[in-house]
Amino acid sequence: MNLLSGLEKFGFSLDGDLDILADEKKQTEEETKTSAKPKEEKDFIIDKKCKCPICDKPFVYRGVATTRLKRTEPDFDLKPNFEAVDVNKYDAICCPYCGYSALSNTFDKIDSARMKLVRNEFCPKYKPQYEDLPELFTYEFAVEKMKLALVCCMMKKGKLAEKSYTCLKIAWLRRGQIAELENTEGADPKEIEALKKEYEGFYRQAYDGFMKAIATETPPFCGLPSETVEFMLANMGVYFKDYENAGKIVARLIQSPTANRKMKDKCVDLKDEITAALKSE
Repeated sequence: MNLLSGLEKFGFSLDGDLDILADEKKQTEEETKTSAKPKEEKDFIIDKKCKCPICDKPFVYRGVATTRLKRTEPDFDLKPNFEAVDVNKYDAICCPYCGYSALSNTFDKIDSARMKLVRNEFCPKYKPQYEDLPELFTYEFAVEKMKLALVCCMMKKGKLAEKSYTCLKIAWLRRGQIAELENTEGADPKEIEALKKEYEGFYRQAYDGFMKAIATETPPFCGLPSETVEFMLANMGVYFKDYENAGKIVARLIQSPTANRKMKDKCVDLKDEITAALKSE
């Protein structure tokens, strides 16, 4: 039965069964096919626009579509992990005109005094190297941008927490690069060893810097709550076998009225790990 019969006089001849859900069924089938396809890094990378606070020029930079991300288990030191993409590769923003560089969450948070320092100390020395951004960042390219952000932060006399967090980001990038190379057939062992040394260097800078920052600066630390930074430092302390400081931080977090139950449970496990390590030594 043609439910739309009678519309011929208006010029519409619609044969077949009526199904007003046809378009929705087709869309659902297409979405199912898309979701079943394995995600790749390129599926999460988008172009974003911003204006440089130093030279006041607008530009486009590569960023991550955070709404599409699927979070996976973080590393022991709370390094965030997501499906198919290492978001840290895209976390430094660099102005292509004057060179001003910073982490994405601090790029536009700069006062007039530090603006002046960037213009006088950093920008005159900056030499542009890239005409166009690559579609996807390699770890090496991402590290270069992050190192620029670190140098810029030092020259503008940024807070210790910001410098420490940038060092940590570089270490995390090197960690990802090392893991990538170790899973690559024919990778150069000497290159991997050199990257491990650089990883250790930046990781140590981040640890020492954050340890001083939590004692001398006011939270949040580069956007991170104090409990998050302290839990991260406790794990880093265990990595460096600094069990005394790690133990103090864990004890403080367990007694903290603001730390959540999940973090406290993890601190109890970390406390047992510290106790076992001290006994073995």
